[in-house]
Amino acid sequence: GTNAAARTRVAPRRVVGITLWYAFNVGYNVYNKKLSNALDYPMLIALTSLGVGILYFAPLWALGLRKAPKLTPEDIKACTVLSMLHTVGHVGAVVAMSAGAVSFTHIIKALEPMFSVIFGILINGTSDPLKVNIWLVPIILGVGWSAVGSKIMAGQDILADINMTAFGGAMTSNVAFALRGLLSKKVKAESKSENLSSSNLYSILTLISFFLFLPFALVLEGNKLSAAWPPVENLEEIPEKILGIPVFSSTSLNYGYELVIYTGFFYYMYNEMAYLVLGEVTATAQAVANTVKRVVILLATVAFLGESMDVHKASGAAVAIGATMMYSIAKTKK
Repeated sequence: GTNAAARTRVAPRRVVGITLWYAFNVGYNVYNKKLSNALDYPMLIALTSLGVGILYFAPLWALGLRKAPKLTPEDIKACTVLSMLHTVGHVGAVVAMSAGAVSFTHIIKALEPMFSVIFGILINGTSDPLKVNIWLVPIILGVGWSAVGSKIMAGQDILADINMTAFGGAMTSNVAFALRGLLSKKVKAESKSENLSSSNLYSILTLISFFLFLPFALVLEGNKLSAAWPPVENLEEIPEKILGIPVFSSTSLNYGYELVIYTGFFYYMYNEMAYLVLGEVTATAQAVANTVKRVVILLATVAFLGESMDVHKASGAAVAIGATMMYSIAKTKK
């Protein structure tokens, strides 16, 4: 009766939410790659994409359009730890995507559940039954095959031209995000703060991460930036549109700014949408939605960034992504 009616009412909202989440995600991945092609400053790119997010939620809090969280001292400490992990995870992914193909980063990032399992055992002393964890095997094999399958088939040296920076960045991101996932569940469960919704928790992580990372980014790349200012002079031609969105800038400097703002906006919004959407749907639906998201991004890198996708890369990715979905579904049914 009423329950079913309520469920169907929510459904269109969910579909819109998931569609926006995917769209923002593709936007972020494409713009972020265009930005890192234009500017070889992964640290500053990572910093600005956190900073742009603050411009979105700070006015919402200030104007009372969204209730600002009131944190207890314990939660501030806990959120600072989460923010450190968030920063490392974010920077790792940005470094990986600027160093190598975006599709390669996403294939390696399919290994995140493996790290979640390891940390679950180490931190909580708990593990899922074998019928759940067995799905990690095809995930690992699929990722491996996607990364090096074509080399194995051609009899080449597997490690010859693997982009170690991209691999290291993506793996670092996996470790940090798996830990962040475990600990943020704990923080949410034990929190005594007011208004600590999922969206607000993400806003707090963004805020603290930005200020934590600011000195590091400036030390690592500040001098490079001032030496190369104004940047993006040696760009390939400024495109008229990216993903169908018109580019307004005529000078390369303004184009750089425009890319920064879009990248930061898409980054914040896809995470905001993820929290909103995933908070509303069942764990199984989350698993499926997350899986489809990876497929959408891989297809987008081929369509919009011209990245290559041979049969080995595609089949390995398909196995890994499919197994990730099965793992997540098995986890909810254990």
